[in-house]
Amino acid sequence: MATSRKSWLGVGIGLGALAGWLWWQRARREAPLPGSQAEERPTALVTGASSGIGTEFARLLARQGYDLILVARREERLRALAVELEDAHGISAEVLPADLGDAEALAEVEARIAASETLTLLINNAGFGIDGEFATSDLEAEHAMIRVNVVAPVRLTRAALPGMIARGEGGILNVSSVSGFYPLAGSVNYSGAKAYLNALTEALHQELMGTGVRVMTLCPGFTRTEFQKQAEINASVLPDVIWMSAEAVAAHGLRDLAAGHVISVPGLGNQALVALSRIMPREALYVIGRWLHDLRTLDMQKFRKRTYDGLDDLVADVRFMVDHREEVHQAMDIIDPAFRRRLMLAVTQVNECRYCAHHHAQGALTDGLAAEEIAELLAGEFEACP
Repeated sequence: MATSRKSWLGVGIGLGALAGWLWWQRARREAPLPGSQAEERPTALVTGASSGIGTEFARLLARQGYDLILVARREERLRALAVELEDAHGISAEVLPADLGDAEALAEVEARIAASETLTLLINNAGFGIDGEFATSDLEAEHAMIRVNVVAPVRLTRAALPGMIARGEGGILNVSSVSGFYPLAGSVNYSGAKAYLNALTEALHQELMGTGVRVMTLCPGFTRTEFQKQAEINASVLPDVIWMSAEAVAAHGLRDLAAGHVISVPGLGNQALVALSRIMPREALYVIGRWLHDLRTLDMQKFRKRTYDGLDDLVADVRFMVDHREEVHQAMDIIDPAFRRRLMLAVTQVNECRYCAHHHAQGALTDGLAAEEIAELLAGEFEACP
């Protein structure tokens, strides 16, 4: 009897703790953004507002009654957005064209921030990436990326903080990336810049405790914006399921800022990746990074994904390979490795499986085939194939 009572007591405590946690999470989700309940209309400044996540931040904030200062290089787009938001929501939208990689333009934005008596939110969203080998990259482009992704958020944050602290309210949202948790080959400077933003935000959060000013870093993963085109990243090789819309990312960021989060990661898949990065052995990360680096060096646009008419076809293929695996191994062992690689590359191209193509291309390189021949075979040029 005593054991039964203890069991029910444990269940009750557990259910009570769960209910309390759910209530706390709901309360955090419903918390207001800084300035949203003030008598005087608050102002939000959004950098990189001419497209993507920045545009969606502007639309969401205008919907909540914020006046806006829109910052980006493309003035024509900013003016079109300003007219759209003023007509739709009756707010004031100021256009401030500026290239944040330029010192003089950045100083103008700093001065505008310092002069504002109602600035309540600063969204440091502007940024861009460079894809490719660091040792052969354009050094000036790398410097420009640091100026926009790192120097600009630092200087704008510094310009905004004195006024926010004096008013006892404010919020700063720095748009980072899941890449900040994964320093990988092919985007070394971008990963480093985002890791810096994450560390800066966490340290600044500690300094600002008790001031009424919140600071948060938003770390999205793959998001449908113009970023991929500008960085010359081929997004078509990635499955649709891993992508998020810019609107969903911006909405998640504002909810988490209102709730008092310090690190915000939208999407369950991205949250799992960040959690994995905290426990993954670094050597495993390095191996994965090298594999991804090798994968990115192939022109995957030449490969089309293998498709099946139904599950039965896929099961039949797998069953055949399992049932005949010994015969397949024996046959492969008596074939010259180079010939075997050429054969597999030719068959793979016909089957149009990009994943198998990458696997066999890597094996062919290991077995001594020239990269030019591999490319020809994957392109369907079989004249030289035995």
